Amino acid sequence: MKQQAEMPVPRPIYKVAVSRVRAAELLDVSPGTFDDWVRRGLMPRGVKIGALRRWDAEEIRSSWYDMKEQGLSGDEDDGENPFDYAVG
Repeated sequence: MKQQAEMPVPRPIYKVAVSRVRAAELLDVSPGTFDDWVRRGLMPRGVKIGALRRWDAEEIRSSWYDMKEQGLSGDEDDGENPFDYAVG
């Protein structure tokens, strides 16, 4: 009986630069929220090369940690969340 050759396990591709949509996905927010954060200076503006604008994935991560350290996580909001008592 012939043995089948083992297929190599593909390595994940680490993305260095990401699109606006992918940058928002990395943060699990909508592109609109990401745009707002860029406008407010909470996220980097990205780099425009030709017609494309890309964001450095490490800068996105670093900016996220900066937001957490500055207390911009939303923890200071004492208002009631309308979904707190929702039954799903």
